[in-house]
Amino acid sequence: MKILDNLVRKRQLIEAQRLTEYMTLDIYAISDLVSFERNEYLVTAGVPSDYLFFVMSGKTICFSYTSSEKNNCVSFTQHQTLVGETSSLFGKPLKFNVKAMSDVLCIAINLNRYRNDPLGDLTFVRNICEMLASKMNNEGRYSTTLLDPLEVRLAQFILLNASDHLFTLQMTDCADALNTSYRHLLRIIKQMCALNILSKRSNCYYIESRDALAKIATGEMLINP
Repeated sequence: MKILDNLVRKRQLIEAQRLTEYMTLDIYAISDLVSFERNEYLVTAGVPSDYLFFVMSGKTICFSYTSSEKNNCVSFTQHQTLVGETSSLFGKPLKFNVKAMSDVLCIAINLNRYRNDPLGDLTFVRNICEMLASKMNNEGRYSTTLLDPLEVRLAQFILLNASDHLFTLQMTDCADALNTSYRHLLRIIKQMCALNILSKRSNCYYIESRDALAKIATGEMLINP
């Protein structure tokens, strides 16, 4: 992690993402602009984080390790999100790792210096509760393990990360997140396209049938019955 001495860029990001609406505290005064390179960890499972991160740009993956040291993907983001909001605030070890899958830029609050201030900010606490509820509603709709078939995990992954019926993640990143090979992933994608569940666009995939994809995600529908 690098702390960047660029007050102009920090102000631009805070204003562009309207972070001042998240709290009544002066976020300009209590935050730093920080960057991570690809494969750097924003937070590490089992260790309390010293920072609360607002991810402004870049892609991150949230995952845990199974007993066989394989990744069990919890979520994957390529948009603005908050990292470590509950455990970090109370100084507790995190249950998951969050790793940068590209260069990542964050607005970060140093919790060793400012931990009590956000907890006493009613506006901030309300927004945190709303964000947690949204995460639980979205991610809690599906429960995946590495024991589930790839088609099930992929369907869930697409539904969680698609926007306006478009799934724009690169297949290499998707394969990493799902802990599978690029070739195997493409095979399943092509099968979904053959069933008119997905269709290939120039640089992404369009969800033709969200209902069918949801049935695959819950195991109700099989690609290869």
